[in-house]
Amino acid sequence: MTDESKWLIEQCDGLIQDSAKYEDRAFFQQLKAAVMEQDRRLEQTEGELDGRVWNPGKW
Repeated sequence: MTDESKWLIEQCDGLIQDSAKYEDRAFFQQLKAAVMEQDRRLEQTEGELDGRVWNPGKW
């Protein structure tokens, strides 16, 4: 997980706890979930790219 993702997740956690309205808490929870999913997909894509680059059969 990148430093930016960790920071954003921490900010979302703080905002979830500080929010009085349900709609705001729900928004920040979904934002946190989206950041985590984006980070997971980015990691998978980087792994796929590394695998394709180092595949001697495709050179």
